[in-house]
Parts: sequence; structure tokens; C-alpha cells
Amino acid sequence: MKHRIFKALFAAGGTGGHLFPALAVAEQLRQRTGGEALIEFVGTADRLEATIVPKHSYRFHAIPIAGLQKLISLDTLKLPLKILRSVMQSRQILQRLQPDCVICAGAYLSYPVGLAASQLGIPLFLMESNAYPGKTILRLAPRATKLFLSFEESLSYFSKREQAKAEITGNPIRANFSATAMPTKEQARHFFGLAPDAPTVLCFGGSLGARSINQAVNESRERFANAGIQLLWQTGANFQALHPSDATTVILPFIDNMAAAYSAADVVVCRAGATTIAELACIRKVPILVPFSLAANDHQTVNARAMQEQGAALMLTDADVNDRLFDTVTSLLNDPARVAAMEERLGAVAKPDAANRIAESLLKFMGWGDENVGKMLKNT
Repeated sequence: MKHRIFKALFAAGGTGGHLFPALAVAEQLRQRTGGEALIEFVGTADRLEATIVPKHSYRFHAIPIAGLQKLISLDTLKLPLKILRSVMQSRQILQRLQPDCVICAGAYLSYPVGLAASQLGIPLFLMESNAYPGKTILRLAPRATKLFLSFEESLSYFSKREQAKAEITGNPIRANFSATAMPTKEQARHFFGLAPDAPTVLCFGGSLGARSINQAVNESRERFANAGIQLLWQTGANFQALHPSDATTVILPFIDNMAAAYSAADVVVCRAGATTIAELACIRKVPILVPFSLAANDHQTVNARAMQEQGAALMLTDADVNDRLFDTVTSLLNDPARVAAMEERLGAVAKPDAANRIAESLLKFMGWGDENVGKMLKNT
């Protein structure tokens, strides 16, 4: 008799912070079932998941859901209809796939999929990457079978009943950001054409860049050069540096090999997205976090503050990064003992096995523990 294949549907996308943790868990589910799991994804057609998910060999379904606009517009007025259509399409996808479970990784697209799963009685698992849970996760939590949280601070936002369903797993990261997969500092600096021995700062703000970080680097660039500090600077697609790359500053609009970029740096200046923080913690790279103050619920500030209070990061606001960036960076680079202490705290915060823990917990909760997986692989 042919064995039953474990089937799962993920709702994840909009940003890499939602998509990549879901992909990391999906890969662990694949591995734990010997490649026999049937995994599909739901997202939107105009965001990164539409191109990235198929590259990982998962079937992708697009639904018409969109985020709520702050200003009244035609799109805002159409939103209820888009939600209804998205729930109906999600129900159709679920009825065809008949998955064992649905995993939602947050953002607005998770809501219609999670609601449809709940309506059809399909076990619903939620993944929350940020310390301040998103509105979608909070709304779906009463319907959830289990919640996987990255920060213990998140618990206070849920009811007692919801807390009982929660597990603090950490935020899943991609396999190429594990300590064993990273290139050496020497290899990484050679890759980017950086001097092998000079103190190095990586500055970035995502694929589109971060205006406050870019402006601060532009203003401080000469001071860094005079201090013998070299910069690896990802500006994003929408920012033009005042001067091109030179002997002390390597400027790129986008960095494909972030593992090498992290390895090249002594200190990192970046936004406070949950996935970035998880990656930096796992490789023990000290960050100066500049949270995006306009993010939903100001969740990046909550993330950054949680890391700073644990002694694992420093935080600068968008308002003060321009004036304080150089002094904050140099104070770290001139204090190796402080850096070492922060690296130790990062190691304590890190949960490099988060994707594995979520996959294991999910499979066991669904009755697909090691014993059942073993039987499945024997084709009994």
C-alpha cells in the first residue's frame, strides 16, 4: 500500500522577513520527511514570493489580497471585496490540496488563508517573527492550533488561552547563515575587494535601502576613511551616493551574498527586522540597529529595544543616527572587550535551530513524529 504523504500549505510573503523563515521551515519539513512532503505556498503575484518560491521548487498560488492603505482610495474601498475573494480562493486551494496543516507567517496575506483553514477545520499554525506581533497574527491567534514565537516578549500580547498554545522557538534562518556555512573574514573581504586587516563596517537597509542610514553614511564617510575604517555599503536601488566607491568604501546597490557581507564586517549597521536580527545573533555579529520608525506598530523599535536590553545590540533612532553614527561605531571598534561581551550575549539570544524546532514540533503535534516518519519512508 502506498504511504501517505505529509501535506502542508504556507501563507508567507510580502517581505523577506515573512517569506524566508517560512522557506526555512518548509526545507526542514522536506528533510524530515525524506523529501516526501508535498508543500505549497500562497502569496501575492506582485511581491517577491511570486519569483522566489518557484525557485525553491514549491508550487505557488497567487491570491488578490492587498494591504490596508492609510489614505482613502479606490483600492481601500475595494479591500473588503479582495478579502472575500481571497478567502474563497484559499478555500478552493485547501479543498484541492487537502493539507494536513496550514502555516501562516504573518502579514496581510495570511489572514484569508488562515481564516479559510479555520472554517474548514484544518489545523492552523502561526509563526510570529517580531517582538510586537502583527495584527494578522493577533486576529488569527484565537483560531490557531499552535503559535511559534521568536521573542519571549511577544507572550504578553496574547490571552492566557493563546499563551498556552505558544512555543518560543526563535526565528528560522536560511541554512547559508549557519556558523559552519559562512566564509572566513579573509575570504569575504577578498570577495568584496576590501583590505584584509582594516576595521570594517557593513551598512545596509534592505533591497530599497534605508534613507536615514544612507544619509548618515554619506555624511560620515570621510570621517570613517580618516580613522582607517572601511565601509561595505549597500545603498539600495533608490539611493545614489555622493561619491563612487574608493579605496576605503565599497558601494553596491544590492548585495546578493549577504553571508559574505556579514563575514567581512566587524560591526553591522542595519534596520531591526526580525530576520536580520536572527541572522546576526546566530553568527554573533554585533549590530547597531536603526529601526524603521514607520513600520507597522513600530515593531522594529520593539525588536531593537529587546535586543539592546539583553546587551546584544545598540540602538539608534532615525532621528539621531546622522549625528551619532560615527561616534557609536568607533566606540565599539575601540572597545574589544565590549564587543566580545555583546557577541556572547548574541550567542545566548541566538536560536540557530529554530527552523528544525518548528518542523519537529509541527510534525509531532500532527502525529508525524520520528516513528511515523520512519514508517512513511519505508513505504508501508
